[in-house]
Amino acid sequence: MAAMISSFLRSGAPASRRVLPLTTLLAGCLGAALVASVAQAQQQRGRPAAATTAPAAAGQGQAMLLETAGKWQAFSSQQGRSKVCYALSKAESRLPANLKDVDGLLFVATRPGEGVRNEISFVMNFDLKEDVEHQAIIGSERFALVAKGQNMWLKNPAEEPRMLDSLRKGAGLEIKGTSKRGNPTADKYSLAGMSQTVKRAEDACK
Repeated sequence: MAAMISSFLRSGAPASRRVLPLTTLLAGCLGAALVASVAQAQQQRGRPAAATTAPAAAGQGQAMLLETAGKWQAFSSQQGRSKVCYALSKAESRLPANLKDVDGLLFVATRPGEGVRNEISFVMNFDLKEDVEHQAIIGSERFALVAKGQNMWLKNPAEEPRMLDSLRKGAGLEIKGTSKRGNPTADKYSLAGMSQTVKRAEDACK
C-alpha cells in the first residue's frame, strides 16, 4: 500500500487531485475483504453503515490521500453530506507465522456527522475469541480490548483519549489477542508518523 501511495505522490499531482477510489487504495492493496471488514466492524459496534468504508463497499465513495508520514497514511472520504477522515497503519509483524498472508490494520477515525472523534479500532482479518479480554500494550501501559468477529475496540470507550495520548507519545504498539481457536496472537505496529497523520485527519473533518 505504501509503495503505491508513494508512487502516486511522486507523480506530482496537486493535493486537491490526489483522489483515488477507496476500493483501489484499500481493497486493491490489502485485499477486497478489508472494505467489507471495516464497514462490518462499525455495524457490529452499533455504528451506522456509513462509517469508514461503507460507501466504497457499495462501489461509490472516494478516498483522498491527505498525508503520508512514517508508517501511517491519512485519508478523507465523502459520501453525500457524510464525511469520514481517518489515519491508517498496517501491522509490521504478526505471530503466529500462519497469519503472514493477512494484514492487521489500525484505524483512528473521525466522523463529524455521527459525533465520533478519533475512534480507535482494529481490523484483524482473522476470527477472534469473543469471550476473552484482548490487550493493547504501549510501553508500560495496557488497555483492555473486546472483539467481535474479526474486529477489536477498546473495552472502555472512555479510555480512548488516554490511549490516543499514549499512542502519540509511544514508539510502538503491540496487540495481544486470542484467535477463535484459542491460539495466542501478537501484532506489532510502528507509531512513527501516527501523531502527524491523526492530526491531519482530524483537521480535515473539523
